[in-house]
Amino acid sequence: MAKRIGICRALHAYHHFAFWRTFLTELGWEVVLSPVTSRPAVEQGVRLSPSELCLPAKAFLGHVAELKDQVDALFLPRIVCTRVANDWFFGCPKAIALPDLTRAVFDSLPVIVEPVLDAQKVTEEQAYGAAVSRTNNRADVRSACRSAAAAAATANQRTRGDKSPLHMFSEHSNRYDGPEAEAGRAVVRIGVVGHSYLLFDSGIGLGVLDKVREAGALPVVVFPSDAEVRQESQRETAINWYYELELLAAARRLLEVERVDGLLLVASFACGTGAVTNGLIQRQAVHRHGVPTILVLLDEHTGEAGLTTRVESFVDLLRLRRR
Repeated sequence: MAKRIGICRALHAYHHFAFWRTFLTELGWEVVLSPVTSRPAVEQGVRLSPSELCLPAKAFLGHVAELKDQVDALFLPRIVCTRVANDWFFGCPKAIALPDLTRAVFDSLPVIVEPVLDAQKVTEEQAYGAAVSRTNNRADVRSACRSAAAAAATANQRTRGDKSPLHMFSEHSNRYDGPEAEAGRAVVRIGVVGHSYLLFDSGIGLGVLDKVREAGALPVVVFPSDAEVRQESQRETAINWYYELELLAAARRLLEVERVDGLLLVASFACGTGAVTNGLIQRQAVHRHGVPTILVLLDEHTGEAGLTTRVESFVDLLRLRRR
């Protein structure tokens, strides 16, 4: 019988779940994905967490609490650094520490499988291989990594086409278009910039994309290609956090290619990297392109009614500018 290994449906899973699931399945594990983020899971994560953590990290601990007694192991990758073009770019500082925080918070845990992905020191294959070296040989790891890389490439292509990463978690795909086909440019088009775990996890993002549509506008979400991220890494505005670099590339395409009417920036309160990134995006949008922006900060105290009001007001403002 295959051993069960848990993956939290949070944070980096919205980027890398296809790779992780394929890699572990190829090595004989039964992958168990935590449920969709629920309010009780968020509340439990908040109780367990230091107050300085952002909401997604708090929710992550809630997912750990739901999984830890149901599996033989937990898969907690530590994404430290990756290489883009000729420079090094780092992961989220809080997410880098999550394996340590998980051990500190919980008294009892299953085995933790913790690949340390630091491209300055080891290759991706070496990182994953070291994490499973007790149970799998090098040839198995190499084969699993190749299969996982192919699965990830296919998943990334579909994510860009679907404009959503949710297909990785189920067979259903949620495309974020439709109103535009009926009304063309008459529809107010709002570019939405934010990490996938905020935009597509309704448990912490409060369904912000749905709220844009309910207000009568079209939310435009883009996932930049590897080439776009490389180009962004060589600009003067490049910052040394990889996932924030993706947001800069997405915002640039929304402003220069999609030519949206406004930008809705979605971030979590207490996210230090987000504060820097969103400041850069706002200056670029307003001063270079004359595009209005609104910044929505999410934490455990954010009310759904307040978020709805802000989105509706922003849509009304954009309609007035068109007159």
